Amino acid sequence: MIRRILARHRLAIRFWSGWVSTSRNGRQLGPRPILALHRLPDPNCTHCGGRGEVMGGSPGQDEPDYDDCHCAPFLPLAYIWLPKPPRFSRHRRPAAHDPWGPAGYSDEPPF
Repeated sequence: MIRRILARHRLAIRFWSGWVSTSRNGRQLGPRPILALHRLPDPNCTHCGGRGEVMGGSPGQDEPDYDDCHCAPFLPLAYIWLPKPPRFSRHRRPAAHDPWGPAGYSDEPPF
């Protein structure tokens, strides 16, 4: 039922693992995981053709620029900050010591 309501109003819930936002005093918040409610592009839009982005750029440019269309803004309508993962799960464990060294052989003499 929720999926039908969201589809009727062209809305989607998306998960962003590293969202960075700006508070009212200009300080950055994040990166934090969020669940966000986004507007989907209009399938009948004549400007973007229902893709939500418009390709642009100059002929001498290697890669084209992509801009958001007016029918689907990138910023979410509403979002919920999710808790950060615990610190102990973010630590990287060092790899086991390799007795043969990085090249796969020993440089010690055989005697």
